[in-house]
Amino acid sequence: MNTVISLKNITKTYAYGKPNEFTALNDVSLDLGLGEMCAICGTSGAGKTTLLNIIGLVDTAMKGEYSLNGEIISSYSDKQLAHLRNQYFGYVLQDYGLISNETVYENVIIPLIFSKTKRKDYKSKAQKVLNNIGIAELSNKKIDTLSGGQKQRVAIARALINNPTVILADEPTGALDEKTGKEIINCFRDICSSGKTVVIVTHDMNVAHQCDRIIEISDGVII
Repeated sequence: MNTVISLKNITKTYAYGKPNEFTALNDVSLDLGLGEMCAICGTSGAGKTTLLNIIGLVDTAMKGEYSLNGEIISSYSDKQLAHLRNQYFGYVLQDYGLISNETVYENVIIPLIFSKTKRKDYKSKAQKVLNNIGIAELSNKKIDTLSGGQKQRVAIARALINNPTVILADEPTGALDEKTGKEIINCFRDICSSGKTVVIVTHDMNVAHQCDRIIEISDGVII
């Protein structure tokens, strides 16, 4: 397996030194391979989302080592980390995270605004990714007119717009019915088959069993 991300002995504690101190992750080690589809499972409060946020550089660990393509990134500046978040990762949220009064196109291009992409290239990039996800005809539709499944596809298209290596999805089927949820998982399958790494946080074991690997976490520890 060609490892793209390696976590070693990661610990994350919130409110450290205070009466409400809480250790969300405790000495977690994990490797993620290029082109694999991986599920992170566990009950509410187990540490799933914290682990996903650390993988995606949205949060930082108190202890431990994070390597990206074999390079330890602890010395990276905030600017370098922001660039990685924009270019290397795509994020799909449970509640879609879309701007409801804007169009599909306007939502999908948001990551481009924070990249070095020239404005004249926005339309072609958006059209390509919307075609790939199968929602090109929705480009000019307002988000608040779409179904849940369509909104999630828009969120996936936005995550793909910068051609990231890793897609991170937090409960992407949580707000969807079973049929639509299966369609979304098949969409992630297609993304994975193109060579990207897909990491899905889920409490639904039916979703987890459609992934290549299941990582179960409990009380901040991989079991």
